[in-house]
Amino acid sequence: MIRTRYKQFSSINVTNLVDVTLVLLVIFMLAAPVMQRSTEITPPATDQGALVSNLDPGEVLMVEIDAYGNLSISGSQVFPEDLAGIAEAAFASGRQEAFVRADRDVRYEVVTDALTELGRGGYLSVGLVQESKNTDV
Repeated sequence: MIRTRYKQFSSINVTNLVDVTLVLLVIFMLAAPVMQRSTEITPPATDQGALVSNLDPGEVLMVEIDAYGNLSISGSQVFPEDLAGIAEAAFASGRQEAFVRADRDVRYEVVTDALTELGRGGYLSVGLVQESKNTDV
């Protein structure tokens, strides 16, 4: 009878699988905050008004309001009661323009409250951002 020198080894080496999984987990944990740049907002569309492109966050204050009434500035959540203080600090730092980009399904009261708080912060004229219906622009 011929004896084999090697025994069958039928288990999987799990160490490599765990290493790859942990590396992918770290990559996704680091990339997740970068990927969430802005809230999902669909502003109302019209074919009137001036087209505004390249609103630099360093030059203007952009307040975004999603369909649930949540406020955010530069992708970070803001409480409505803190908006006047943030607006005052932004106005003092040299941001002379403020814009509100609200979802079309948000309650009107939330938009007017945001405009009021921006007024308390020093912005007496605030632009409202909307989408363009023109496809040739």
